[in-house]
Amino acid sequence: MNGSEAPLRMCVVGALVAELGIDGRVEWTGSKFVAVGQRPHGLLGEVHAALAADQARRATRQFPRLDRSLHGARGRVVDGLVEAGALGRERRRIWLPTAHPLLTAEARDEPLARVRSAAAGDGPIDARTAVLLALAGPARLLELVADKPHAHAKRRIAQAAEFVPAADVVRKVIAEAAAAAATSAAVIAATTAASS
Repeated sequence: MNGSEAPLRMCVVGALVAELGIDGRVEWTGSKFVAVGQRPHGLLGEVHAALAADQARRATRQFPRLDRSLHGARGRVVDGLVEAGALGRERRRIWLPTAHPLLTAEARDEPLARVRSAAAGDGPIDARTAVLLALAGPARLLELVADKPHAHAKRRIAQAAEFVPAADVVRKVIAEAAAAAATSAAVIAATTAASS
């Protein structure tokens, strides 16, 4: 797993939780997400059930648990896109990862155009576009969604994130993981230096 995989996984979990929130099936309590209402079908139903069963006190613990309980949210979403015919699947040699080429440009172009327009604009943003825009920051996709200079797009991402609690949780999970990795690296370096 490379360094960009973990933030992307958490962004996918955040998008799934936000989709449940848009549908009124998840509520934000101020510290965590709580499943409400009837369980939907498919992958969103699994996310709903996992949230209902999770006893975490903080959402920053819920998201990694959700990813594990889904056996990889990113892979599950990719599998759904393959089944829907939006992505292909090319199994390469054993040491190369499976490729997922885009089969329909519309699957990429329509949401990307919406997010770019929202990042560049000043008007209201629909809920699903706000989720995509809010998660563009933690997913490190600013270069993709905004032309330079990025100051206006960063403001729009921050505005969208105010209405998408999942985006703030994703940012915090990623920051906690980065801090833990830095601490581990420092401990290893100190241990190695002390034993030399």
